[in-house]
Formats: sequence, structure tokens, C-alpha cells
Amino acid sequence: MKLILSFMLELIFGTRTKIKLLQALAASNRPMTRNELANITHSGLRSTYEQVEELIALGVLKETVNGRSKVAIDPEFPLYESMRDLLLSSAEYLRTPQDVLAAVHRICGDNYYIGAFTAARQKISPIDYDPPIYLVNILKSRYKRLYPRLKALGKLANIKVFERSMGEAGDVTIVIRECESIPPDVIRIDYLGVEVWIASAERGIIECLTSETPFTLYGIYLSLLQNRLDNALDIVYLKRLAEEEEALPLVLAIMSKFNEVMGKDLFELTSMEKRNARGIVDEKEIKHAVNTVRG
Repeated sequence: MKLILSFMLELIFGTRTKIKLLQALAASNRPMTRNELANITHSGLRSTYEQVEELIALGVLKETVNGRSKVAIDPEFPLYESMRDLLLSSAEYLRTPQDVLAAVHRICGDNYYIGAFTAARQKISPIDYDPPIYLVNILKSRYKRLYPRLKALGKLANIKVFERSMGEAGDVTIVIRECESIPPDVIRIDYLGVEVWIASAERGIIECLTSETPFTLYGIYLSLLQNRLDNALDIVYLKRLAEEEEALPLVLAIMSKFNEVMGKDLFELTSMEKRNARGIVDEKEIKHAVNTVRG
């Protein structure tokens, strides 16, 4: 009996197309045509037709003909209630950024930290730019074991997982990199209602400015400005990190340009710091950030 049931479940849920078809029907309050199912699930017509026929044969679906042939999950199927509950709940599993961050923390334990833009904006409420993209740094000694587990999340339709650099974005995107050690300013906090290990806002800003990330200059400039206006930034520590990463002249140049555009010494630069300010700063994006803050 157990063997027969196992075989039955394999036939019902044995392909991704079948699962998507059943989820679509479970979420619908009406029968649907095969063409509708193919469009909703982004499955090929041939595959949809073939797998609908298998599910009808197994008794999972029933066909109604009233002008056009439509199918629905048969309420008389013995596993109907439990199967429908499973399909509906699984459709919502790992859908939100909070769900994905919780999964990252569960998989990686104490062997990672989230940096770059997520770290940079942790103390502020973004007023415009806030993409659901998370740069996850994994300890080099644990990378080979943990990377495949995180990569497996990318098999879900709404999640994209990349190594080192980002391709096409998903509803939630994870970019995974390895790091030699966990920085001393990484702390465990409640972020978006989820416990995660995250770098300081200052380190997040420097990471965005000194390494290739999926984040725009506008977003980085905006986070720096908002942190400063909200008194959420340790300027001394930010400069120290910038110096360690050989990015102090650039950071000073960005601060200097903000001071110029806003018409006040917002970043309180000394005469020597103004002289040492060097680097390519996108003035258009600086002004865009200032205009966003000013409304």
C-alpha cells in the first residue's frame, strides 16, 4: 500500500509543470481551459495538454465541457483537502524578501554577513531606491559547502541566485561572494523582522563604492545622504574604513560635492580633506539624490 501511494504521489507531483498547473487550479475558484493554464504557468502548450491528461487519468482533475473544455481539481479525489492545502501553502513559501533572508540565515548560520546596499540602508527608511537584492558574503572556509545550498534557492521561480556578479534580477535576488573573515563591525540584528548578520552602515557604503555591485550610484549616494541627515552615520569610522580600502579621496570628493550642491558644510570637511578630495563623482546623480530628499 505504501509503495502504491508513493508511486501515486510521484505521478501527481513528478514534474514542475504538474505542480504549477495544480497550484494555479488550487488558487482559482473556477475551472480553467488548457490554454489558460499554459499562459498562467508559462508552460508549453504540448506539455500542458499532456500533463493535464495524466492528471485526469489519475483522478486528480476532472473535465467539464460546457462550450469549451475546462478542468478543475476534483473534490472527490481522496487526497483533495490535504493536497489543496499543500498546494496553496507551497505557492506562498519563500515569496517575500523576509522569507528569503530567513532561509539565508538558516542555511549559513554564523558563517556569513550581508553587506553593501542592504547594510548601508539598515538604519534608514529608504524614500525611493530599495531593490530586493542581497549581497551575501560567506566565509571562504565554508564557501564550498554553503554555496550549493544557497544556489538551490534559485530553482524557485521568484528567486535568482548568482555567484560574484548579478545577471537578470528576480523578485528577490541573492549575489553570493566569499570573504576571508567576518569584519569586526558585523552584528546580528532584526532586519525586516528577520534575524540576520549584517555589516555596519559605514562598511556597506564603502563596499558599494569600492567593489562591483548591482546597485546604482544614485542609490548609494542617496543612502549616504539619508544616513547623514538622519544622524545615523559615524563619519569618523566611515573615513577610516575608506582609508583602509584606499577609497578616502573618492569618499571625500562625494562629500565635498554634496556640500557644494546643498550649499552647506553637511559633512564638515576640513581644509586638508577638501584638498585631498579626488575621484570621479557623478554630479547628476548627486543632484538627483538631493532632489529626492528635498521632495
